[in-house]
Amino acid sequence: MIATAFIAIPLIAALACLAPIGARVARPLAVLASAAVGALALWTLGAPASEGLRLSAGWARALGAGYAVEIDALSSLFIVFAALLFVAGAVASRRVGDRRAYFAIWCALQMAVDGVFVARDLLLLVVCWETMLIAIVLLLWQWGGRDRRPAGLRLIAHMLVGSALLLLATASIAVARGSLDMDVLASRPIGASGQLLPALLFLAAFAVALPLFPFHGWVADTYTAAPIPVAIVLGGVVGSAAVQGILRVCLDLFPQGMLAAAPVLVAIAAVGSLYSALVATRQDDLRRLVAYASMSQMNLVALALFAATATSLRGAILASLSHGIVVAALLLIAAAIAHRTRSFSLSRAGGLASSTPVLAACATLAAFSAVGLPGTSGFAAAVIALAGSYERFPAAAAFATLALIVAPVYALGAIRRTLHGPPLASGRDLAWRDRALIVPLLALTIALGVVPRLVTDRLSDDVVPRVEPRLDPSAEGAP
Repeated sequence: MIATAFIAIPLIAALACLAPIGARVARPLAVLASAAVGALALWTLGAPASEGLRLSAGWARALGAGYAVEIDALSSLFIVFAALLFVAGAVASRRVGDRRAYFAIWCALQMAVDGVFVARDLLLLVVCWETMLIAIVLLLWQWGGRDRRPAGLRLIAHMLVGSALLLLATASIAVARGSLDMDVLASRPIGASGQLLPALLFLAAFAVALPLFPFHGWVADTYTAAPIPVAIVLGGVVGSAAVQGILRVCLDLFPQGMLAAAPVLVAIAAVGSLYSALVATRQDDLRRLVAYASMSQMNLVALALFAATATSLRGAILASLSHGIVVAALLLIAAAIAHRTRSFSLSRAGGLASSTPVLAACATLAAFSAVGLPGTSGFAAAVIALAGSYERFPAAAAFATLALIVAPVYALGAIRRTLHGPPLASGRDLAWRDRALIVPLLALTIALGVVPRLVTDRLSDDVVPRVEPRLDPSAEGAP
């Protein structure tokens, strides 16, 4: 029942937001629901394993599908950090029209995200995944900026392709294996020769959301058009959901297929990490800069996932969590700068440090974490991810480090242009509400940078996928 609570709490909050009095209490309800989900997930991290952490019931028996959910250390970590970003996003959603609809969709989005994290049935995973994408598109389409319609269409076009392949892969597994329960499928693995195709079909959907180069055509326009809270979820939560999908489906159910494709995939991820970093250096809009910096980091996460060593997988999980926190802080800081300069353009900012010292300090610390300065979560995550990747793919890991060399160029360039130089803009320093959102995120980046074991020690061998080839001669054939 505990695993179901992660879906039920935001669902109840979404329905409550639609009530007649929802306009007045919608935002507090959304914040309270997210905080409750985060607190419950944090409790499960220290709770002993029990039957209450898993629930399974029949559903579409003709397809071998059921309602199967489970909360373990990995999903608990993802839900804790996702809940933190949902709280920040809800608090930051202070000026939105039609609050009842907005926060109802917002809570439905969290419900879907939590469903992706706890699902142990492929059909349930598909339903939650599609619900997540629909909620994001609705939030973008109705509450986005001036270019929300073309950005929404581009996002839909990319996501529909991935979703179609996800549905195709799920249907083929249902027909061929007679079950969509992930634990059943893991206990009766497909033969090595038949794992490559389903692995790539599932990966296609997750790669678009990650986003993996070259499936990134939606990223910059969506970050620019989306409201800042929605961009926080896109950058910090949806990418983590894609990481969870790759871990739980691609690597856990089709390890030999992923190992066969790994040389090509790690090369693509390494190129994508450097490409995105280089493009970020050419951006004038703060949101586009954050978008490409985020993409660079997530391609580094993908590299560690595809390398699939015990160390690289733990590094990928830590990097994904760190990335979400840093991107959320960067977007909130970008919004604060834009509020004072009336634009997200770097060319219209300058000299803010003299009038907004707290904002300048927060922006500098966020930039340091984004580039991986020692003592921040970005550094710890990058070191663990690259060290683990180097064990199996030294050339790709070495190439990907070039992105870490380019990162200071765009990060420090943005800091110099916005905070220093000619005083082109000025304004009041961060208000207490903004500080209450940004400072805890930055404090968490320091905590994870100093003590990364807060995350890595929770990832025991039984929750990290087995990625070595399975040599079981009785393994069944391909679907």
